[in-house]
Amino acid sequence: MSLIKNTYISAICEKLKQDDFKFRDEKFDQFDSIVASGQQFKISWFKTTQVNIFVIMGVADRVTKEFIEAFSRITLSYSIKNNEVFPKQMHCVTASFPFLISSSIDDDARQWVKVRLKKQLGFLEIPIILDSGNNTLLYCDEKSSRSSGYNKFLDGLIQKYFNLEIK
Repeated sequence: MSLIKNTYISAICEKLKQDDFKFRDEKFDQFDSIVASGQQFKISWFKTTQVNIFVIMGVADRVTKEFIEAFSRITLSYSIKNNEVFPKQMHCVTASFPFLISSSIDDDARQWVKVRLKKQLGFLEIPIILDSGNNTLLYCDEKSSRSSGYNKFLDGLIQKYFNLEIK
């Protein structure tokens, strides 16, 4: 894994390994990526939900709105295609986290990722950009009353796996 040499990706992979995520190298339109897949459980008073998680990480010289849109779309398709576990006794959703690292991020890309939490038929698409220039995470952190349990759970996953203290 050549991307594993990146300080940020290495730190994230270490966090994901602690929760038994599996890793593999993939190419998406000639763009090198590391795919991590695993599961977490969201437990509430009324039900337990299995959350199948796909984290698709890459390092880009520059992130434009068009690039993050295309990367997010192709990684969601990958997550849908490679989602293999649908337990019959449990509520289940799949979360796709397309994660790009760059120090050059267009303003349109910053805006797009901050309003882009997509939900459809048991699949969640949560694109994230790490601005390596100032160690800032960019993602949609909407706090709506509807689905607030999921939003809090997803925000917890983002903070747990992607919030890094690297100088």
